[in-house]
Amino acid sequence: MSKFMVIMKREYIQVVKKKSFIIGIFLTPALMAAFMLLPAWLAQKKATSSEMMAVLDYSGTDIGERFAKALEVYKLEDSDVPYYVVKNIFNVEPGDSVRFKTLDDSLKTEINDKKLKYFLVIKPHPQLSDDSVYVVTNSDNFTSLSRFEYRLSNIISSVKLEQTDINLPVDSILKLTRRIDLQTQNTKGEAIPFQIKYFGGLIFVMIMFGMIITYGSLVMRSVIEEKNSRIMEVLVSSVSPFQLMLGKIIGLGAATFTQVAIWVLVGVGIFFASGAWNLDISSDITRLVFNPMIVVFFVLFMIVGYLLFSTIFALIGSIVNNEKEAQSFIFPITMSLILPVMVGIHIVQEPNSTLSLALSYIPFFAPTTMIMRIIFLAPTVTEYSLFSGILGESILSFIILTVATVFIIWLTAKIFRVGILMYGKRPTLPEIVKWIKY
Repeated sequence: MSKFMVIMKREYIQVVKKKSFIIGIFLTPALMAAFMLLPAWLAQKKATSSEMMAVLDYSGTDIGERFAKALEVYKLEDSDVPYYVVKNIFNVEPGDSVRFKTLDDSLKTEINDKKLKYFLVIKPHPQLSDDSVYVVTNSDNFTSLSRFEYRLSNIISSVKLEQTDINLPVDSILKLTRRIDLQTQNTKGEAIPFQIKYFGGLIFVMIMFGMIITYGSLVMRSVIEEKNSRIMEVLVSSVSPFQLMLGKIIGLGAATFTQVAIWVLVGVGIFFASGAWNLDISSDITRLVFNPMIVVFFVLFMIVGYLLFSTIFALIGSIVNNEKEAQSFIFPITMSLILPVMVGIHIVQEPNSTLSLALSYIPFFAPTTMIMRIIFLAPTVTEYSLFSGILGESILSFIILTVATVFIIWLTAKIFRVGILMYGKRPTLPEIVKWIKY
């Protein structure tokens, strides 16, 4: 045990004393915040200048004028400046296809020259076919396109109603038939916004992914370097291969959780100091981040997930001769961790689906899949049961992951004790099987 502790302390101190470890404490959260929050910030960024547009009305109606009038309700934030400026409304007689084509080409040129951002085309009989109305633009600003769709829907609905024999005023009918804004609540009667849960899930998963890949790779590189420099031969003369392997894994793992612990402490400090600093932290974020089930299972899955994958990295390091050979093995490991993120949009929408449950019980996918599922389901739990619901599924997934990790450690120890002393050609699968039986 004392020799194992020496190896563990050596690996731990080698990492935490490096400048890269200190830099990583500050740089990693900053990069993660940039990747997670920057897209959301850009999506919510408000326009600072009016957007230019034109209308090409080929329908012989006044829909173009009514559309331009409807857009006047939109203003730039905290000002009376119109959000959209309709520079021109071109009314073309329905039969004048030559003028329509000329104007259409001219306006497309202005779009490409960035003189206009949009132009609306209204062809004959817009009330009969949705294909008769469309917007030409090189931008996919869904906010503006949604506004145009809403206003045009109302205008064209009005045109349809005006052509019927209904006696009620058009505005009254539109009010009676307007769409509702459907709200959602969970079984607790709460409504944590989807985007908070989704980005929260991504942050937790990316922390887990980054820590496992970064420090797991360090285990592999350490084994490869000591194997190639023949230091390994000296080390195994003093400690058993199993003690050496586990010392490296746990020592680097301790460095991993030192970094995470620092982030947690800083986060907790910011939370409690938010009142004094006038930081407005949403109660939805608080309920998510400080949910006991999320915190406990994040720690448990991260610890066992790290042990599983770092053991596999140690196995890879023992059977290859250099990092170039190891690259072909790293890709499947990376994909097994990232796969739940790739299908994440399905998992977060249907966390209890067959696919979500299946990935939860496959050890290589379980850590990241379960965290995403727990983040979406744990805040809704009203009663906890050890044998059902998300708590029971989390416990079962954790047990399966733990058993698989113990098996992988046992298997790797068999291969590691022979592989670290083998040089030259990379061993074949039959040779590795012989090492296991040896």
